[in-house]
Amino acid sequence: MKNFLKTHKAFVVLSIVITLVICFLIAICVLKYNPTVSEVWTRTFARTYLQATAKANGVFPFSVTEVVFFMTLIFCMVFLAWGCCLMGIKKYWAGANKFLTVTLIIVGAVTMYNATASMSYSRNPLELELYSGEIKKEDFKDIATYFVNDYNACMDVLGIDENGEIKTTHSRDSLDHLVRDEFKRLNSDYYNTVLPLPKQLGTSGFFTSVGIVGMYFAPFGEINYNNYSTNAELPFYICHELAHAAGVMREDDAQLLATYLMLTSDEPLFRYSAYYNTIDSLLNLLHLSDNKDDYKEVRDLISSDIWKNYRYIYDHWNGKMFLYDLGNQINDWYLKIFGQKNGTDSYHDDDPEVDGDTIISLSHYQRVYFKQYYDKKA
Repeated sequence: MKNFLKTHKAFVVLSIVITLVICFLIAICVLKYNPTVSEVWTRTFARTYLQATAKANGVFPFSVTEVVFFMTLIFCMVFLAWGCCLMGIKKYWAGANKFLTVTLIIVGAVTMYNATASMSYSRNPLELELYSGEIKKEDFKDIATYFVNDYNACMDVLGIDENGEIKTTHSRDSLDHLVRDEFKRLNSDYYNTVLPLPKQLGTSGFFTSVGIVGMYFAPFGEINYNNYSTNAELPFYICHELAHAAGVMREDDAQLLATYLMLTSDEPLFRYSAYYNTIDSLLNLLHLSDNKDDYKEVRDLISSDIWKNYRYIYDHWNGKMFLYDLGNQINDWYLKIFGQKNGTDSYHDDDPEVDGDTIISLSHYQRVYFKQYYDKKA
């Protein structure tokens, strides 16, 4: 045994380390479904780690996540090929060491991701004040009209170019700072206060092909966004990823927080982005009003420039996401593995609860709109 340990020291050490990491991973996977453990872990270890890495990676103007990912991919491919060559010349133990090294990298990355991100999926419900008052059908048209008018007002301020793209005086870099600043309005210890500065993806073309518009990689505390996104979409997408960095990992919660922050912003571009991404949820509520013409009447109030912008966005993405189905399926599996039973449907608003002609509860997005409307009217 002593001779074996001495001769194959690297193999033994790698095996022990991998075993310990796997045991830690199993413990995390078991504990993360306990809301109390999830909440405590998120507010202590995860928060401290993520805020530290956010500051550290903030000194780099490029995406650290991209660089490390591609370097790690190349490293693993080289080591796997090296291991196969060693096995081919019958240097089995040396080859096994190369395979174990790759295994340790993979297991370590999965463990670190679970420790910094997936533990947050089971934490307490989002701390956000939403409308919980009486649901009055007679107010539906007035509420929808109010926000459509503001949608049009945002367009009047912004305008579109000859192609239909929204005009903006904000550079992409300044936009990153402005969206991050919106989180300062959250007055709750539920959220992380030190947030990373969003960075553009250098490989936006690749991520476009699989339909990814942004990502938050918790082990590096870094937010990356797809620079191909249009001006109308980007603020909402950045806000969604920043929500993850703030400790909101569930996709439906991140969407809800982005809806709230963008809709209640003083910045016309941000409100426009919120409307573009969520106003259908409000307008669809008109199908449940007592007057069946309300939906068409309010929808017809949307300005022609907004429709031109919709067309521009459609044409902008058309044909570029040729691997979208593959990317969506992988993301769906990922979300379900981490406890979001609705998978990629978590990105969409829920439906209002209805019993016959009675609306029992509004959807989450609708509750944001109603809260904002009644607060303004108070």
